[in-house]
Amino acid sequence: MSATAGRAEEPLRVVVAGGGIAGLETLIALRGLVGHRVELTLVTPEDDFVMRALEVFEPFGMGRPHRYPLAEVAADLDATLHKNTLARVDRDRHSVHLGSGMTLPYDVLVLALGATPYPAFEHGTSFARAYDPESFDEVIEDLRAGLVDRVAIVVPNGAPWTLPAYELALMIAAFIEQAKVTLVTSEQEPLSAFGAPAGELVRNELAAAGVDLIAGVTAGVPHPSVVQLAPDARLSCDRIVHLPLLAGPNTRGVTCDSAGFIVVDDGFRVRGSDDVFAVGDGAAGEYKQGGLAAQQADAVAEQIASRAGAEHPPRPYRPAMRALLRTVDGPRYMRAEPPGGAGAAEVSDQCLWWPPSKVAARWLTPWLAARELEARPLPPPRRLGTGGISRSGSEP
Repeated sequence: MSATAGRAEEPLRVVVAGGGIAGLETLIALRGLVGHRVELTLVTPEDDFVMRALEVFEPFGMGRPHRYPLAEVAADLDATLHKNTLARVDRDRHSVHLGSGMTLPYDVLVLALGATPYPAFEHGTSFARAYDPESFDEVIEDLRAGLVDRVAIVVPNGAPWTLPAYELALMIAAFIEQAKVTLVTSEQEPLSAFGAPAGELVRNELAAAGVDLIAGVTAGVPHPSVVQLAPDARLSCDRIVHLPLLAGPNTRGVTCDSAGFIVVDDGFRVRGSDDVFAVGDGAAGEYKQGGLAAQQADAVAEQIASRAGAEHPPRPYRPAMRALLRTVDGPRYMRAEPPGGAGAAEVSDQCLWWPPSKVAARWLTPWLAARELEARPLPPPRRLGTGGISRSGSEP
């Protein structure tokens, strides 16, 4: 029996666990779809929401990942914030137990808990800046100082999101002239999630940048300066950087697979429950990417909104993989519907979605952009020689 029985006149109590892209997309979408017909609660141990898709650029002095205080975000959405961890789900009692010992009731629970990166190999540097930014910074410092010049970027077998490796290779080649960069990937074609057009684009960009590509290899790193390509083939280098693998949240009270990811159906319902959903990196699935996490959150938000009396029925989940790749000639936009390139796939130097952002999210991206504009003061007006008034630029 649903927990909403007998509460038809009261707002639907929705608890969202996780303050990343999927969690915030869920909250913003629900406010936009049904307003205060839902009572929102956010549970997260984090102080800030960080747009981690920008982390590749930080070591090269091209800005920092944007940080948004979650207390302010929750207040703007009129959501109750609990700075806490989720310890256990009690589906029978429709409640969650927090790390502090507190218990929260819910009518609907959305698990947007994310995943935890861990090194794919014993040796080399794992590119996981949220947990260890210093290690990769040391690699860049050594390259810039001329202490080393040969670097390998490795995409391990099972990496659920490979684009950062290609960006790292292109950035190192562009910013450190003497660097000899080799990219080793388990993918048969670069960025295979985006199909043949993306593979051709990336091959051309790597070749133009002087980056060697070795594709279709399940590599090993048996030594800090050796990438094992095959039993009788190895690559020697000075530094090795590899993408991490991911472990699921292994949440107590819900079904998880052997890697700890929460098992869901096609509508992202947790197995055995109509009132618990899981979205984003913590849910079982082949690809882990912010844009897909946002689309999963949208699909779940529409299902919840329908229960809260939304006018329009929920739409089925039809994933579209979108990504922006920075190159020396400017950004390149890629899209595949569905991921894997079996359907429509294209690349362009013109944005294929709006607004043009690193992570394409229907609700979160424009909402954050609007907050930034509101917080940015207008410059004082200036009188031009023509008699007009301008707020930007210099007088002609």
